[in-house]
Amino acid sequence: MAEDAPNWLTRLAAGELEEVTEVEAAELKLPSGRVVACDPLVFLGADPFQRDVKPGTYPTFVGVIAGETAYAKLQLAKRGKIASWSVARCPGEDDVEGWPGYGVDSGVGCLVDRATVEAFLAAEEAVEEKIAQKVAKDGIEPTDPIRYHEAFETYRAEMGDDPLADVEPQLGDAPFADVIIEPKKKGNLIAFRSGSGDGVYASFWGLDKAGKPLCLVTDFGVLEPTDDGDESLDDLDLGELDELSREMEGEIERAMGGGGGGGPKLSGLEALAAALGGGKPPEPEEPESRQGPSPLFIQTRDLVKKWVKEEKIELEEGANLDVFAEALLEKLVSLQGHRNPGAHVGEWLLERNEVADVFASDDELEADLRG
Repeated sequence: MAEDAPNWLTRLAAGELEEVTEVEAAELKLPSGRVVACDPLVFLGADPFQRDVKPGTYPTFVGVIAGETAYAKLQLAKRGKIASWSVARCPGEDDVEGWPGYGVDSGVGCLVDRATVEAFLAAEEAVEEKIAQKVAKDGIEPTDPIRYHEAFETYRAEMGDDPLADVEPQLGDAPFADVIIEPKKKGNLIAFRSGSGDGVYASFWGLDKAGKPLCLVTDFGVLEPTDDGDESLDDLDLGELDELSREMEGEIERAMGGGGGGGPKLSGLEALAAALGGGKPPEPEEPESRQGPSPLFIQTRDLVKKWVKEEKIELEEGANLDVFAEALLEKLVSLQGHRNPGAHVGEWLLERNEVADVFASDDELEADLRG
């Protein structure tokens, strides 16, 4: 049921996501039915999704685990059984591989109607024009950007009618904020903390057998895409992770025809590359020592070093390479058999605190993963 979505959504649809507490948020007004998911403090002018919904007012919910927002849900139907999930795309994203999502730079995401956004932006434009006239009367020109910006912000604060200024105070320690940004028609947006912070977050339509949307869920990256309720790798120490890596290596080797059957031995990222659908298996090698870190961990760490050396990624100063490689290995294990590992690794890299920037394309990352 979740071929085009994280596996944990299957458990959500079945009511089996017991580790997550679902909190009812507020009702969202959708006067046009054109749904926008975005960072309201940075990218409020984002495009709506391709799929429209019936105009109306709908309840929203927040899934919380360990104090973090795992997902935000827009409930579109009171009844119905989810038969499938489909990634929500915006215009121009049909050719985007993997799960396209929206960028968050302020640690906040939201759901809002496009018509509400357009009315808000039009009102803001009128306000900014008035402020610009006030600043001009003060003799401050845009050619003096520092003074101009300071004067502009001062007048904006004096006017006291910036609805977006209410987002952060309302959130505080709360799981959501219901903010009216278009007073005439009480047009609102529902804001949420975005998982662990900044990143790129995909949304998914929950569809019934007839293809009718029953809900829209934004995945804030807290739950692993292949999460099936088992113990999280985050709870394992390095020794346990090495043992798991060796076991995983053996499973992949057997699946590819090895394991004592005379076939070529796969190890490290070569094994992962084969599982991801990569090229030909390597020639037989001498048995590797099992002392110290596993080959999977070592080759993952070498891959990170390669990316840094080739300036495909930039790590933050003082980043712990071993800890980062451990986390990347966990991600690679979770992506076995996935059709587009490069895109998911690219999004994952952008979410990591150890990563200052990513310069490689998804295709370049995938080429490295496939060997």
